Amino acid sequence: MLTLQHYSYRHKGFTLIELILVIILISVLSVSAFSRFFGTSGFSEYTYQARLISALRNMQTRAMHDTRDEYCFQINFYSSNAAFGPPVLNYTTGSASDTCLTDIDFNNPGYLTTSEAEMADAEVSLSTLPSFSFIAFNSLGQPVDGAGLLACDSEDNKMCKVILTGKKEVSVCIESEGYIHAC
Repeated sequence: MLTLQHYSYRHKGFTLIELILVIILISVLSVSAFSRFFGTSGFSEYTYQARLISALRNMQTRAMHDTRDEYCFQINFYSSNAAFGPPVLNYTTGSASDTCLTDIDFNNPGYLTTSEAEMADAEVSLSTLPSFSFIAFNSLGQPVDGAGLLACDSEDNKMCKVILTGKKEVSVCIESEGYIHAC
C-alpha cells in the first residue's frame, strides 16, 4: 500500500532575511516620517522657494508666448511685508497699463501669489540682491528692468537673487539669460 509522505512545511512563515528586510524598511520610513510630525523647521522656506520658482517660470513662459510690447510680464516683490506675485493676470486688450503696476493682486491663484499675512505667519522674510522690487521678462525669457534693459547682468557673475529667510535661508537665482533655479 502506498503511504503519503508529508513534506516539510517550509512555506508556512517568513524567513529570517525577509523579517530583517521588513524591519529595516519600517525603520527607514518611521525615521523619515518622524520629522514631518514634529515641527516645520525649514519646510516653509522651501515651500515658498518652490512657489516663487513656479511663479517666475510661469510669468517667463507667458512673456515668451505673448510678444505684445505694451504688456509687462512681471512678478512684484514686497520686502517689507514679505509677499510676491504679479500685478494682474488680465492680459486682454486694454489692460496693458495694469500689467505694469507695482502692486500685487492678492486675488491671483496661490501658485503665483503669496499674501502678506501668509509669509508673516510662517515667519519667513523676503529680500532681494541687488535690491529690486520686481522682475519682468522679455519675449526671449530674459529678465529685464522697467526700461526694458537686461537685468541680472552676467558680467562678474552677477545674478538676481531672492532670499527667503526663516529658520533656514534659501534662495532663488535668476540668471541673465533667463535660467531660474534654487541656489
